[in-house]
Amino acid sequence: MAKKSAISRNAMEQLMLGVGKVRRFTQDTPVLPDVWMRFAGVPVDDDEEPPPYDEPVKVLITPFRDASPGKVRNILDERKQSSTRVIYNQSTVGAKLTFSDLVRVVLPMTDWWRKKVVKNHPEAGTFAAPKLRRYVAKAVKDPEHPPIEKGAPKIAPDVLWLVRVVGALAILHGDEDVPAELTADKPRLDRAPDAFWKRISDSALDAIAGLETVPEPEAKIHSVSANRRASRTVFGSTLAIKADAARRLFNISCSELAWAVVDSGIDATHPAFRTRNGEKLCPTWYDKKKKQNNTRVRGTFDFTCIEVLLDPDANFDDLPDGVKARAKAARAAAKKNKEIENEFDHLKTSLRLGLSIDWKLIQKFIEIPMSEYGEKDIPGNDHGTHVAGILAADWRTTDAPAPAQDLAGVCPDLNLYDFRVLGPDGSGDEFNVMAALQFVRFLNSTNDLMAVHGVNLSMSIPHDVSNFACGRTPVCEEAERVVNSGIVVVAAAGNQGYRKFTTPDGTIESYSSVSITDPGNADLVITVGATHRTRPHTYGVSYFSSRGPTGDGRIKPDLVAPGEKIASALPMTLGAEGTKDGTSQATPHVSGAAALLMARHNELVGEPVRIKEILTSTATDLKRERYFQGAGMLDVLRALQSV
Repeated sequence: MAKKSAISRNAMEQLMLGVGKVRRFTQDTPVLPDVWMRFAGVPVDDDEEPPPYDEPVKVLITPFRDASPGKVRNILDERKQSSTRVIYNQSTVGAKLTFSDLVRVVLPMTDWWRKKVVKNHPEAGTFAAPKLRRYVAKAVKDPEHPPIEKGAPKIAPDVLWLVRVVGALAILHGDEDVPAELTADKPRLDRAPDAFWKRISDSALDAIAGLETVPEPEAKIHSVSANRRASRTVFGSTLAIKADAARRLFNISCSELAWAVVDSGIDATHPAFRTRNGEKLCPTWYDKKKKQNNTRVRGTFDFTCIEVLLDPDANFDDLPDGVKARAKAARAAAKKNKEIENEFDHLKTSLRLGLSIDWKLIQKFIEIPMSEYGEKDIPGNDHGTHVAGILAADWRTTDAPAPAQDLAGVCPDLNLYDFRVLGPDGSGDEFNVMAALQFVRFLNSTNDLMAVHGVNLSMSIPHDVSNFACGRTPVCEEAERVVNSGIVVVAAAGNQGYRKFTTPDGTIESYSSVSITDPGNADLVITVGATHRTRPHTYGVSYFSSRGPTGDGRIKPDLVAPGEKIASALPMTLGAEGTKDGTSQATPHVSGAAALLMARHNELVGEPVRIKEILTSTATDLKRERYFQGAGMLDVLRALQSV
């Protein structure tokens, strides 16, 4: 069968939001608009290629209230017809769903389905009654103002709205041709003939006929959203924020602190992260004779394979070769008789039972031991190493081989954790980031003292206001759990401040407000915009830096820091050092400032909200709009002196 034309964005928006000046609010339905859009073949992000509508869609499923993610996962996996993967973490279920599984398996598991359909419309159980079908065909054209007929069944507007969307997608995913009204660039569905709406309603009612509600209350689903892309938000700058003066004046050492860089990976072999014996750089990153790690990278964890590890149906052979080799090597080094494959089976058994995630067991598969670290483990993407260098590089011209200039980060003796959530192409997804944030909390919960004091998130996940309340997306809520556990979380505002817009007169370029990306929309997170590296008062906020307010009216970013032409480390295989621009580069400046505060005032350890207050209250006002600059330019010296 020839591939059909996908449904146009305008047609999907009219189905979901209506036609005219007053648009429908859609957040009262469990399957959010970005999921329907992907099944229609419509890109959610302007920079994204149109997704294939006939392939499974990666989604995040939020259980209802106290429902167990493991239980939801198991019920969903048991009932779905496709062979796609279903996994879960401590708060969320991740899945690849076909359109049929979404409609016939996930919808009946939602609390919305119970209340809106089963409870209010018991006669709609099979949707087979001719009288009901005739009425729906008339009412679906305008759900908010359905026709009044004597003896007609009462169908809630929300259910009629669902019929519109499901019906159109059922035609696209079925064997019939797609009506021209759905593929047109500028459709007027309010003028579509009655035959069009009858076809829509019949297709929808056939698709949802005979659905059974899942009886287990602990398996109820609250919402379904797209598993969004996470991507990069691509040093004289330390002078601009006065970090060098602060270190000299207060003689601060951050050697007792550690920061997690959640990114594309840090090159632990780079001299910029090597420990020192006095002023002398250790010659190697790992001393095999002493079995000693000579870097400030305390641990490297690869979350790009987390989907396989959290899939109860995955086999050991499904793991990447490097992961299998490392796991076996670690087992051999520990001189344990128990095979690593047996531990993998034990992990899968616990997942099939829906038990809490055993991060201690998962750690054996995601950790890259320094004793096994080699050139093959150097990240193929330079973003994470560059970010880590701004935060904690220490590579001087007296070291050999010498770079063109000193590379000194904000905290040159700070320890790092490398959390890899972005692949070699610089992209990942929301589920990976959430898993990494949960693992941060695990590390702290299993140590007598805090292992991780802060998290740097130099990444961007576009926020769509039609899907979530601002700051309430899964990754934002996960970031706030980390802050509430006593860890500082610093996130990039995003690089969406200057965009291309399509208008009836063509494409124009303009500045964009309300463009803060996730997880920067989270209230407790310190969200960072970008400014010029040395002349912030002259040039103000960088043109690319995302601007506030947030979708719900809060001031973001919280402050700005240097983000233009920032020199830092690159993986040794990719040039050793170089410059980059972006709020990604601004973010580690603020992470470093938070670390300096904790190093100077130990009582601030575990007080991320207080640290945020200090950094924002002592920022330098650049005399720009608050939604551009937040509280202003980061000033480390003033922040330290204020306490």
